[in-house]
Amino acid sequence: MYARTPFLVQVSESGQTGSKVELFISLTSTFPATATYTLEKNNPSATNNVTRYNVTPFVREFISNTYQNIRTLPSTATLTPSGASAYVQVKRYKNVSGTYTLLNTISYRAFDGYRAYTDSGQIATLPTVTPVVFPLFQYPTGMTFYYPATSDTTVPSGLLSPGYFTVYLGISAYVKYISLANPANVQTTNVDTVNSRYVDIPYIWQSATTPSSNYYAGGNRVEFYDSFNVLIYSFTFKPLAECRYTPVTIDFINKSGGWQRVFFFKASTNKITTTSEDYNFLTAVPTVNQWNVSDGQTRQMNRNARRKITVNSGSVDENFKFIIEQLMLSERIMVNNLPAKILTNDADLFKIVNKKDLNYTLDFEFAYDEVATVY
Repeated sequence: MYARTPFLVQVSESGQTGSKVELFISLTSTFPATATYTLEKNNPSATNNVTRYNVTPFVREFISNTYQNIRTLPSTATLTPSGASAYVQVKRYKNVSGTYTLLNTISYRAFDGYRAYTDSGQIATLPTVTPVVFPLFQYPTGMTFYYPATSDTTVPSGLLSPGYFTVYLGISAYVKYISLANPANVQTTNVDTVNSRYVDIPYIWQSATTPSSNYYAGGNRVEFYDSFNVLIYSFTFKPLAECRYTPVTIDFINKSGGWQRVFFFKASTNKITTTSEDYNFLTAVPTVNQWNVSDGQTRQMNRNARRKITVNSGSVDENFKFIIEQLMLSERIMVNNLPAKILTNDADLFKIVNKKDLNYTLDFEFAYDEVATVY
């Protein structure tokens, strides 16, 4: 369930005069004893008994997507924080002249993502089969991503951390890292033969005990396999040395509702825009026709400012457009660890056949006042 897209629960039973839907919402798999919300409707008419409920507005308020600055992750699975999603249990009832009958109880997991209009489907998708690999990202398999190369011998944290995937791994599904510098070096990790779980998977293999075996310096390929050893997704991550500019780190909630990290390597420009209100100052005149010229007649109050930044991606491949699309539609963005909103409202989604050097320029405004106004 994606909380930014309507998710309709339908009740349409023979003989019903109305219906009821109970929502039990929790950040854990344990649901509350009483319904978080109860929604009721009568039949639209005597000849129409179809009642529908959009439940996502009630679910989204439970999802916080706490920012964690893309921390350095251990090689073992790190469970995704509970605030990144919500558990939703839906109970459907039919109402026959005031008597309610429970029809079924279905549980879902909701994320702060969205479905595109072209992702058409059923009114309510019933979870019949649990996938063995379900990622909180939607990119074509085989894409190549870049991260800033540094002189660090170990994988850095903070703004220079390459980032991580949030992905659901079913029982016995696993992740494989293959070194680009030496393809003979392979690490298989995050195998759990007992539990299914949402976990954060580092882009780069890292070992806390043997830093020399980290793949950070040369990059690696990340492969996701199901429990039958079938390759589901594959992505390549490479270091990129930028000797002239300071890369800008952008984290955002992507289409699937997971944190995504991307770097804009080329020139960036910082700006500041100020606002204020003028008022007439009561000038003291101790003697007729005499006043203190330095006092002036008008002054300013409520003076504040907003900072902006323009970033450039540098030369990218055609698939980078998938990142741009999701970044421009995101409602939760961090630029260099600071909350921001995107100002760019249109962008050409380049094709390599039309333009050989593909560079994207985006404008952001930091989402806070320079002079603190928080109470």
